[in-house]
Amino acid sequence: MARIMRIVRTCPEAASEVLELMFLVSQIEAATGVDREYRDAKRVISRLRNPLWEMGPTDREKLLAAAETIRRVCRLAEDEIPPAPLADAGERTRVEGRLAAALAGEFDPAQIARITGIVAAALQN
Repeated sequence: MARIMRIVRTCPEAASEVLELMFLVSQIEAATGVDREYRDAKRVISRLRNPLWEMGPTDREKLLAAAETIRRVCRLAEDEIPPAPLADAGERTRVEGRLAAALAGEFDPAQIARITGIVAAALQN
């Protein structure tokens, strides 16, 4: 925790990314069922490989080593890791399904599809 706070103090603009990483890791740890697609693990690996803030070579090497360790433990092939944390093919479908369930009766399918596109684009950036 002390290291996380040091990162946030050193680079405040990284705070949201650090929180996202912590959230994704906690989701992986808290999962009661088996995620056979390792979606969260893939996102964590991708985020560790592609941080949105600048860092020194030593810190960068640590993140890459952590990503590689997660990849090996989950037995994921290199081509299974998305180039960006939310770039995996099924992400839009999952977002659309959740939005459709949450907005059922309030919006028609065309409107939900447009909202999904906006949300997916925002998550990608």
